[in-house]
Amino acid sequence: MKKIVWLTLLGLSGCGSPTTTPPPATRSYSPHPVRATPRPSAAEATPQPLSSPTPKPKETSKASLVLPSPDRMDAKNLGAPDDPSSAASWRTFAENCVKQKAFAQASRAFAREAAIYRQKGDPQAAIVEQLKSDRYRTQIELFYWRPSDDPVRPLARLEPSQGCMVGAFVDRDDSLEKHMFGPQLHGDIPQFNTLTGKRHASFFTYLSLQREFPRPWADYVREQGAIPHLAWEPSNLAQVTPQLMETFVDALVDYNGPVIIRFASEMNGEWTRYHSDPARYRQVFRELYQAMRRAPKAALLWCPNAMPADNIDEYYPGDDGCDWVGVNFYSVLYLDNDPKRPGDWIHPIDLLNSVYSKYSQRKPIAIGEYAASHQSVLSPTPKLDFARIKMAQLYESLPLLYQDVKLVSWYDCDNITKARSERQLNNFRLTDQEDILGDYKRWVSNPWYLGAGQSSASRQACAFPKRLPGSVEVQPWVRTYEPNPQVFLRLDGRLMHVQQLPEGGKFRLPSLKSGQHKLEVLVYEPSGRFIQKRVFPYTLD
Repeated sequence: MKKIVWLTLLGLSGCGSPTTTPPPATRSYSPHPVRATPRPSAAEATPQPLSSPTPKPKETSKASLVLPSPDRMDAKNLGAPDDPSSAASWRTFAENCVKQKAFAQASRAFAREAAIYRQKGDPQAAIVEQLKSDRYRTQIELFYWRPSDDPVRPLARLEPSQGCMVGAFVDRDDSLEKHMFGPQLHGDIPQFNTLTGKRHASFFTYLSLQREFPRPWADYVREQGAIPHLAWEPSNLAQVTPQLMETFVDALVDYNGPVIIRFASEMNGEWTRYHSDPARYRQVFRELYQAMRRAPKAALLWCPNAMPADNIDEYYPGDDGCDWVGVNFYSVLYLDNDPKRPGDWIHPIDLLNSVYSKYSQRKPIAIGEYAASHQSVLSPTPKLDFARIKMAQLYESLPLLYQDVKLVSWYDCDNITKARSERQLNNFRLTDQEDILGDYKRWVSNPWYLGAGQSSASRQACAFPKRLPGSVEVQPWVRTYEPNPQVFLRLDGRLMHVQQLPEGGKFRLPSLKSGQHKLEVLVYEPSGRFIQKRVFPYTLD
């Protein structure tokens, strides 16, 4: 029977301590086991690419505001599955829909299959099939920007009231100068900030449990106006004694500055050596949380990996046992390092959703580690458009749909040369390609993304309303089966704007007379084939 191998799907080939950083633990890379009778595996979740795995975005301009084709889709009636009660029958029907390019029907059919697996108590199979459903569905949303609201719940330690802090790991970026703090080299923060055009709000590094609090590095980060973020990882839970906790917290008290402690992350994955006993894990985590109450400027971050998603709750220490909730995930060119399984079909938000939907109403959410690969050991030729589109998909989505994500940290490292041997698969470096660096600079320049010393964003995005007081900035958000669709805005029958990922962006509506108006968002494939549209009627006061 095939096993579900989540490691490369989630970027474990790309995250964790590099070789030159003392590894905090020896990790096991055995895959997550299948626990049920035959059902879909991660390999089966990979649809055939509809086009090139890394399609090149077309150049668009306001001078060519012409729809590629009529805004209608040919209706297809492919019938129904032979046995509506059978998951396998729904899958066969869905796959036939894909072959016929009836993608909306395919999405609904895969969703029905996922629902059957959930009813049967097989959450892993449901997750795999839901990913397929998400792969083929089209969703169109429209937002407008206005002054920010007050927070809806009490703020956690170090949480900004509105906006998302930008962070990074920069210790293994060869374009940066290095500084030795204690036993470890660290990247030059002012240089990185200059390259990215943003004084980042946080920087993280890895720390094994046996090492003491890295005060010199923390002081350096603090001098740049940023928050130190420590991925503090034990080899096993037996090491985490009350005396060790108290000693570490004493150092935090003495430091007396803001710091994020990401303790024993990715515990839901079998590659960590503190995975096997969830009850003991919760107990140790809660003990550390209580000890850290003596350091009021320090926040404790609980951070699983995005996958496996079905066991995350088992490790949660409770709302009264952590300050923040996080999640780690990556976008990679090939799943499980398999050239026949391109990763372009996985939207980054699908790896965020399981944690966000469960915990964002109670805790601020942190993306502890993220990056998008632009080069694989399997394919040395850089594929810049893959990284650019995945970056755009995530950094465009967070201000619009995920406003409780209050920190996102990019893992800036070429793991092909810098990681341990089993992880030398992907290049996630941010600064070695001008186009990727330029896109990152543009996305984090959005005022929603907070830099050093900023505690709140002055403006936020809200769902497009039925009434508007005047001219506003609007921003469409689209996800569909094509990674870089063309998106047109049509106002009262007149085309006004076109954009295409990885560009994205906002558009200010023109001043119009008071009364009824109609704003349409139309979505097309890069080839010009119509996908879908959504109409947003509104009244202008």
